Amino acid sequence: MSYAGPASSSRRRGATKTPGADERTSRSIGSAGSTGTRGVRSPNPVPEDDEATHETDWQQVAIFGAGLALGLALGAGAALLTAPQSGEETRAAIKGRVRRIKRTARRRSSDAWTELGDELRNATRSLRRRRAKRAAQRELARESEREMAAD
Repeated sequence: MSYAGPASSSRRRGATKTPGADERTSRSIGSAGSTGTRGVRSPNPVPEDDEATHETDWQQVAIFGAGLALGLALGAGAALLTAPQSGEETRAAIKGRVRRIKRTARRRSSDAWTELGDELRNATRSLRRRRAKRAAQRELARESEREMAAD
């Protein structure tokens, strides 16, 4: 029987070993064409910590990024070729939409400022009325004190 490398973590936890697994491993490794002193290469050891098993394969990330960029370029080209309007018409339509949105936003903001001004004016009036009412009550209290003092 040949050496198949260190036991994996699943084997250490009590998982059952399939019969003939060492034989299949040694045959597949031996047939891969590696030449050692015995003609059999031992497999790579299984990493013990979880961080080592989750390494980033930057080559795969680069391939994905290149595919994404290529897809975006092809999609943009297809959109330009199949557009129902010319570029000039499209730009004019976009400008018109932007103007409408600006106009609507201006109206809404001016309405909001108008409403805010109305609220502030109402609050000011209310405060003035309260102050006048308090001043009148103080004046009545003073007059009643004077009358009592005069009696």
